[in-house]
Amino acid sequence: MPPAPISKELLTDCVRAFYRANKSLVAASMILKIPTSTLQSRLNTARKNYPEIINDYESGKINVEVQQWLYPQMLTGEVKEDCVLIGGDAHIWPNTNSVMMKAFVKTAKMLKPDTIILNGDIIDGARVSRHGATLKSAAPKVSAEIEAAMEWMSLLPAAKRRIFTIGNHDIRVDNYLANQANELDDYIGRLSDRFPFWEFCYAYTINESVEVRHRFRGGIHAAYNNALNAAITTVTNHTHAQQVTAIRNRKGTHWGVETGMLGDPDHKCFQYHEGAPSRAHTGFAVLTFDEEGILMPPELCQSVNGRPVFRGKYVL
Repeated sequence: MPPAPISKELLTDCVRAFYRANKSLVAASMILKIPTSTLQSRLNTARKNYPEIINDYESGKINVEVQQWLYPQMLTGEVKEDCVLIGGDAHIWPNTNSVMMKAFVKTAKMLKPDTIILNGDIIDGARVSRHGATLKSAAPKVSAEIEAAMEWMSLLPAAKRRIFTIGNHDIRVDNYLANQANELDDYIGRLSDRFPFWEFCYAYTINESVEVRHRFRGGIHAAYNNALNAAITTVTNHTHAQQVTAIRNRKGTHWGVETGMLGDPDHKCFQYHEGAPSRAHTGFAVLTFDEEGILMPPELCQSVNGRPVFRGKYVL
């Protein structure tokens, strides 16, 4: 028995979600909680059987309100026969470029990746934190952190895409302005205005099979739980830990990746840890895709005796 035809009402809902998501197939499929392939099929059916639905949106006859977040909920990209470089948690203070930050720049120049992703908490924002100041910590002004970040980011080579997935420390800047100087928000601008050559978002999806965001699940099993709950390869930071965990099932293999941190875990901005042992580990990740856009096993640059190591060789 052939499947029942899809109703015009259901197709209209799919078209509406697609345009509300600013024509992002991935974002719309997340809103509808259906696979992207299913949404694409329904959009094709709508174009074929009810072209007036599409025409109403394309012509502006139906002016649907695009979902507006402070930053885009998700950006998407496609990578084939190339690699993506991902690192985060630099927690930059002036004049404190860490060894791993230098290794990230050197690796970027060596690999010349299709896409460079700074996966959140690039600045620290200690002075605009909801947490109290630490005695004699002498946290720098946010402007000094931003200038230091600009200087370091300028060392990175050109890439097809430069993505900045916003982290909870980065967002401190926008939240502070919203709460302390909301009358000046259109005059002062957002954090992203200081980095015009970078695309800001909360999450970035590659080939519809890899999602990069600053944080998702937490705890010691974060990488495993991220991949398990997202059902696709998921790359995060936030925990400052570094690991790659595979999820294997009848559909194949996908991974949970925690990239580690670009900053120095012994820097004084982390003295609230009181010097206790932690899972923090410096490093970053490289994702390589074949000619069909299939992800190869993720690679890590790790710290060995204080020196960055990638593919069995010291980077510095």
